[in-house]
Amino acid sequence: MSHPLYKKVHALSRGAALLNSVQSLLDWDQETYMPKEAIEMRSEQAEMLAHLVHRARTSKAFAKALSTLIDLETGEIGDDRLTPSQVAAAREWRRDYIRSVKLPSAFVKKYAKTTSTASHIWKTAKEHNDFKSFAPHLEKVVQLSRKKADILGFKEHPYDALLDLYEPEMTTAYLTPLFTELKLPLTQLLKEIMSRSAVREDFLFRHCPKWKQVDFSHLLLRKMGFHAHSSRLDLSGHPFCSGLGPKDTRMTTRINPDDVLSNIGAVLHEGGHGLYHMGLKPELFGSPLGEQSSLGIDESQSRWWETLIGQSLPFWTHFFPLLQKEFPEAFGDISLETFYQGVNRVKPGLIRIDADEVTYNLHILIRFEIEKGLIEGTYKVKDIPDLWNEKMREDLGVSPSHDGEGCLQDIHWSLGYIGYFPTYTLGNLNAAQFFTAFEKTHTDWREQVARGSLDFIRDWLRENIHQHGREYTPQELCQRITRSPLSAAPYITYLQEKYAAIYKTKP
Repeated sequence: MSHPLYKKVHALSRGAALLNSVQSLLDWDQETYMPKEAIEMRSEQAEMLAHLVHRARTSKAFAKALSTLIDLETGEIGDDRLTPSQVAAAREWRRDYIRSVKLPSAFVKKYAKTTSTASHIWKTAKEHNDFKSFAPHLEKVVQLSRKKADILGFKEHPYDALLDLYEPEMTTAYLTPLFTELKLPLTQLLKEIMSRSAVREDFLFRHCPKWKQVDFSHLLLRKMGFHAHSSRLDLSGHPFCSGLGPKDTRMTTRINPDDVLSNIGAVLHEGGHGLYHMGLKPELFGSPLGEQSSLGIDESQSRWWETLIGQSLPFWTHFFPLLQKEFPEAFGDISLETFYQGVNRVKPGLIRIDADEVTYNLHILIRFEIEKGLIEGTYKVKDIPDLWNEKMREDLGVSPSHDGEGCLQDIHWSLGYIGYFPTYTLGNLNAAQFFTAFEKTHTDWREQVARGSLDFIRDWLRENIHQHGREYTPQELCQRITRSPLSAAPYITYLQEKYAAIYKTKP
């Protein structure tokens, strides 16, 4: 149905989305090709664009147009000619507008400039293992984040206001018992695995030349469905994916010549994000229906490809011979079974993005506890290194020797993304629960993947998740696909069964 008032709202919203994509392009450039000395001007550019995006999203013209579709005070739909999808879009537009209009333009500009500078300082601090040089900038980010929480408002906990930015309607009260439910089985499984004989892993750290790794990365992305005319893969200090538009997906990876799996995992992970961007309907760009449901759902797509598919035996049945062909000196003497076990080795480590499936979420829980404490005021920025190291020892039995492999390893806090980390664990839980529904539809998925077929996976994800954008809330989407609310149980069962086969533990 062509609805003139709806089209007007979409057109205004699309203008803000275009400005936001320019902002994302500058962020991508800053992490990839921007000269170091350009940071001062880039911070000013980021400040200006943040202001322009905010102004477009809170303009009187947009508010007036949106109010013809939905009452901005009550949320009551004002036009019964809207389709269910348009009603959902109006609901999400209103949600975004109310949140944006609360934030003063001066605050938005200051936040953007502060985080642009902080992320630049973080990069140097990480390289030199120098938390003290970063701490004053992080202190500013935390103070602004607290202020943002106060401005946005919350019912129970200030952290809820920040969580809601990334995972709609998520609360600390919901997360805390969910994460508690997850933590005990994870630590028990880890303890069981550690009591068993270790699987062989030495061959994983054989030398694989940098640019040959890049070539293999492009092979993987082509098999996933990416094309050079609508996507890019570049290098950055921290792998990420930016969907700048329907036909412009930017991904980055980080390459260690002596750890090929680190790159492969990053490429599959960011490729999962990229496929979500590509699976959104192009004509809906600029509306909530052309955006990801939430960061937790977005993360479910990256972890789906990185772990559920990319660390499965069927996947490597097809791709390991190709890896051997590309790197014969590294893997020519290794069997598929040995390689598969090595890929899925469980070994508590220091780096989150390199963590195995069993320990990964323990890394997230540590970050969740620290950033929640920073926002509620129970922790201070200066105490982060000691807090981090203590929690790593308690939960994973390892401790960083320097801050670069400890509390400085992630870019998120420098960018002001406080409240973001829990979405990683929500992504794992959603992915495992979605996979139970996928397996019922494709009972032969293992045979298809072992033959090198991945298109049917992408098609299922596009049909069930990607194309809907934000039409459904994360909770509604999970219920719609799996007929059950989100639970830790499918993920725990998946891990227990998979690692029982590898380490001969109890399923």
